[in-house]
Amino acid sequence: MKRLFKTLLFFILLAVLSGCKSEMVISHGSSFGHCRGFCNKELKLMEKKTRFSTWENGGAGVKNVLEVTTLGSDFDKISSQIDEESFKNLKSTYGCPDCADGGAEWIEIKIGSNTKRVTFEYGNPPEELKPLNDHLRSIQQQYDKSK
Repeated sequence: MKRLFKTLLFFILLAVLSGCKSEMVISHGSSFGHCRGFCNKELKLMEKKTRFSTWENGGAGVKNVLEVTTLGSDFDKISSQIDEESFKNLKSTYGCPDCADGGAEWIEIKIGSNTKRVTFEYGNPPEELKPLNDHLRSIQQQYDKSK
């Protein structure tokens, strides 16, 4: 009986621990405060799906959303570029995002219930984020052209 209990406890513990992996969500967006039209864009990469959204300033306008299945290899390539600890240590804001309508860009990483967003002037990411920003922006531009 003790052996059955220990075996059962082992499998319950194994099931709980294997379900503890938190999903990572990688987001990249841009906005231009004084722009008319669909000036706000967001790319949200998840392990199983990718969502690209555009919307007008003011929030009352139409929102366009394109959702597709994420290829695991694409997600792995991008998520492998992220050093979670280094990302957490970055400042929340760099430069003067969207000042004089120069635009703002941001990258947000969400793991489980922890979220960190870094916002910067459009086209001017912190040096640590440049390769990741370039990669995310190229994906966002592909979806933007396909709408």
